[in-house]
Amino acid sequence: MTISKLKALIIDDDPSLRRFSEVVFQRNGFDVQIAGEGSEGIQQAISNPPHVIILDIMMEGLHGFEVCKMLRADSSLNKTAIVVTSGKSYKPDIDKALELGADAYLVKPFSPKELLDVAKQHMNKRASQS
Repeated sequence: MTISKLKALIIDDDPSLRRFSEVVFQRNGFDVQIAGEGSEGIQQAISNPPHVIILDIMMEGLHGFEVCKMLRADSSLNKTAIVVTSGKSYKPDIDKALELGADAYLVKPFSPKELLDVAKQHMNKRASQS
């Protein structure tokens, strides 16, 4: 029996933040996919569903809220945790992300440990849902 690696998808238009998240997850044994914008991330998520998606809110093109809503509309991603990241800590943004189906909202800057802990916590919650 082959045990598949955990998979993370990073959707962020900032190359340095994509790289930061990529390194955090790779160092912890994940296979990592990268998308520089929302529509590319949606296509990658649907074609190869990850265990967790790290989704930036403020992006060119499709806004992160739109991406989150589209990801949650696809039933093949019901077991995928979505962690939204943003430099904005406004309660209405946090509430909106959660209403659209995000599992968590992390305000930048955050530590590698915080990112990984939140991702794992919500992956486990999603995995245990029937």
